[in-house]
Order: sequence, then structure tokens, then C-alpha cells
Amino acid sequence: MTNLDTLADERQRIKTDEKKLLGALAEARSKLDKTRTELQESRKTRDELNETVRALKKTRDNLRDKARQNITKFKTLQKTAPKLLQSVTAEHELQQLEWQVQSAPLGKEEEKRLMMKIRALEIQVTASKKILRLRDEVAKDNEEADALHAKVQELAEESQKHHEEIVILSERFEALKIKQEDVRKSLNQLRGEYKDTDEKYQVVRKSIDLADKMNQRQKEETHKQNLKEAAKKKLSQGEKLSLHELGALYEEEE
Repeated sequence: MTNLDTLADERQRIKTDEKKLLGALAEARSKLDKTRTELQESRKTRDELNETVRALKKTRDNLRDKARQNITKFKTLQKTAPKLLQSVTAEHELQQLEWQVQSAPLGKEEEKRLMMKIRALEIQVTASKKILRLRDEVAKDNEEADALHAKVQELAEESQKHHEEIVILSERFEALKIKQEDVRKSLNQLRGEYKDTDEKYQVVRKSIDLADKMNQRQKEETHKQNLKEAAKKKLSQGEKLSLHELGALYEEEE
């Protein structure tokens, strides 16, 4: 195998390796783009979940603050208000007194006494109803707060999963970036090798072409010289010359 053949094979090998590296580079870019998209989507989902968690926590805390305030009011009223059985009795008695005032003729003193009693009973009944309402509101607020807390925990766990996925995707993304850069470096190095090999190939090729031309020219000169010698010999012997032989002789004379 000649040096030119060796260089030609080397050029072909480098081109084949370059094609493989270009394929590897395209694959790395594709995976990098895909991972970048997945990373962006996971970050967006995680951030949206975190924002929802913050909003739910705020609502939950507001409900618990409201429940605590109502509990304070509840305890304060409970100290002065009658027990539940007493409040039911007071409400029943209030209804009877109101009916008595409206239906039966009363003297001024009696009416005044009953009206004072009615106002006292109204205060008791109102306080009892307020206690019951506060108790229901506290229970409702605590129930809603507990439900929100459960939802917060659920979303926080989901957010954590996305965060863990982001960590994995980030590591994969960085690894793909390094791989892509390594492939680029290998590709640039290979192209440098091809340039050097191609320059050597062209030098050898031109040298061979020049040698071939010189060799061909030498062959032509030798052939012409042999033709001239043959023509001279024939001419001296009185033999008939061919057109080529005549041409060779005329060329010498010129």
C-alpha cells in the first residue's frame, strides 16, 4: 500500500468517525433539550404547588386564629350565661311571659315587673344562643382548618417529589452538558486531524501527479527519439518512411 493509499484510508476513517461523533452530538442535544423541557415543567409545577401551599397555609392559619378568638369569647360568655338546660327553661319561660303580657290585662306595677323579668330572660337567651353559635363556628373553622392542613401536607409531599425529580433532572442535565462538550472537543480534534491528513494527502497527490507527468513526458521523448533514430536508419537504407517517422524527422529539423 502506497503512502497515498494510507493517507486516503486515514481520511476516510476520520470522516467515518466524524459521522459517528455528529450522530452522538445530535443525540446529546436531543436529550439535553428534552431534559431541559422536563426540568422547566417540573420547576413550574413545583413552584405552583408551593404557591398553593402558601395560600392554603394562610387560610388555615386565619381559620385557626378565628377559632381561637371565638373560643375566648365562648369562655367569657360561658362564665356569665346559664347552662344549656337553664337556657332552654329561660327561653320557654320568656315565651310564656311574652304571651301573658300580650294576652292578659295587667296593672302598671305587674306589667313593669314582668317586663323587667322579660328583659333579663332575653339577655340570658341571647347569650346562650351566642354561645351555641360560637361553639358551632369554632367546630366549623377547626374542621375546615384540619381539612386544609391535610391538603397542605398532601401538596407539600407532591411538591417534595417534584423537587427530588428536579434534583435528578438537574444532575442529568449537567452530565449531558459535559457529554455534549466532550463530543464537541472530540469533533474539533478530529477535524484538526482531518485537516492535517488532508494537507499531507494533497502534497503527496500533487507530488505523484507531477512525477506521473514527468514520467509520461520522458516516455514521449524517448518514443520520439527512438522514432527519429528508426527513421534515420530507414532513410539511410533507402527504405520507405511512415507518416509518424516523417513527422519525427521534420520535428527534429524544425
